[in-house]
Amino acid sequence: MNLPSPAGRGAEGEGTDVSNDFRCHVKRHLVILLLLAGLVHAQQADEPEPPKTLTPGKGVELTVARCVTCHEATHITRTKLSRDEWEFNIKNMIERGAQIAPNEIAPILEYLATYYNRDAPPPPAAAASEGDAITKLLNANACLACHQTNKRVVGPSFQEVAAKYGADGTAGAGIATRLRQGSSGVWGAAPMPPNAGLSDADARQLVAWILQQK
Repeated sequence: MNLPSPAGRGAEGEGTDVSNDFRCHVKRHLVILLLLAGLVHAQQADEPEPPKTLTPGKGVELTVARCVTCHEATHITRTKLSRDEWEFNIKNMIERGAQIAPNEIAPILEYLATYYNRDAPPPPAAAASEGDAITKLLNANACLACHQTNKRVVGPSFQEVAAKYGADGTAGAGIATRLRQGSSGVWGAAPMPPNAGLSDADARQLVAWILQQK
């Protein structure tokens, strides 16, 4: 009978030790990865949802009209950049086709650098007013991407709507319905998409404000 030599048994023993060491090494790394993954998940869970509307302030209407057309408002509200970085982003958007006129760059930049600046806190929020409430509704429903107070964008200006329907005491209900359900063919070929998340009360509030913009 041929028995393995002591040297042979020693070689097998070394191989087993190496294998055990490797398994322990892998297990340690897996434990570390799982701990890191749990830490990242916990940090993400603690982070609040970014606001879905922009902060009311000078320049907010223009910023919504030019920036929220292509991006959700959270693309801005979750971001804090320096003034130079915001300026670079605006120029980059223009190069990629954003319809921002040269005279609109400064007010948009000023707004973003004031309320979403990484290097300086925003000014304290002013006391809530009817104007602030309307601005929030206009922002939340992306109204300003297609409408402005005194000029046409994609759809009619608010002043045009007020001039057409302001004297008709029965028109408000129909306008509120179109705001919620959408419409087409009323002001040209461009359809107005529905706003299913807009409540009846908010729609009536918006209509009352729009019909005052004469």
